[in-house]
Amino acid sequence: MAAESQFPSLEDEIDPFANAPTRTLSETVRPLANAYDERIGDRDRSTWRWFDAVEPEFRLSCVDDERGRHVRDAKVLATMFITVIDDVAERHGDRATLEELLLVPFDSRPADPTRDGVDGEYVRFQQELWDALLSQFRESSRAEEFEPLFRFDVRQALQSVDYSALLARYPGLAGERELQTYDVYNMMLFPFADIDLATSSGFEMRDLSAVRDVVAHGQRMARIGNWIATWERELAEGDYSSGVVVRALESGVVSVDELRALRREPSEEAVSVIAERIRGAGIEAAFVEQWRREYERGADYCGEIESIDVRAYLDGFVPIFRSQLARRSGA
Repeated sequence: MAAESQFPSLEDEIDPFANAPTRTLSETVRPLANAYDERIGDRDRSTWRWFDAVEPEFRLSCVDDERGRHVRDAKVLATMFITVIDDVAERHGDRATLEELLLVPFDSRPADPTRDGVDGEYVRFQQELWDALLSQFRESSRAEEFEPLFRFDVRQALQSVDYSALLARYPGLAGERELQTYDVYNMMLFPFADIDLATSSGFEMRDLSAVRDVVAHGQRMARIGNWIATWERELAEGDYSSGVVVRALESGVVSVDELRALRREPSEEAVSVIAERIRGAGIEAAFVEQWRREYERGADYCGEIESIDVRAYLDGFVPIFRSQLARRSGA
């Protein structure tokens, strides 16, 4: 078990990645990043560069040594993929375009960029991005073995975005049980793990269920960090899907009526009043403690799984969480 002093806390003010050297995106990713800048542009390139820098921290140890760049590129493309659809849902509130984007990876009905009310540029870009991601995945030595699982896990991530979009429309829907069930898949940790496993010649399938249990703990750790880092900014944007805000609702710290009023008139003063009340309720600290419990429960598998180094995987989330805490809105 990690020493108590090694666990992050709300007092952490140093971002371990703040002075990381600027990375140049690979030749595989750069054309898609260029196309994103030209055609979408909701985020600047630092988003992909940051993820490119931190990806090795939570890579499963079973990945074949020579495939490190391959899995990193696939995960950057996957991150771009979920970010595009997430921004359409939460930043733009564009339901018609979201409905088409949800269809992109699947064959039930091809996504239609020409449908009335749909921003076709987003759909066409997402189709190209998915094709590139799937092509990258299929270059893995065990792609055929793991592709059905990869597609299943991508479907869960898309469902997570759809759930968040519903929360934006119906703040009264928010409940932590459903949030912990659906929203955590937005972090893409399961598709990332599938990418790793598909490039591992030594992974033993008998470990698959236990590894996915560990990944589930890692995914909740990642989501908690994201919630803490972004809830106040999202509050000002009218996005109430963060676990911090949902817990504030369920515990009576804020009300649905207050959030609806905030959406109608999102003044800086009104956001500040609600945010200060949430910070004062100790909700962030409670989530830090939950992060520690997720780490500890994941670490229980250390003696059970032979194919991967469970401790190394969990420890990879520690500097990422410190970075999230240092960058949180209210810090």
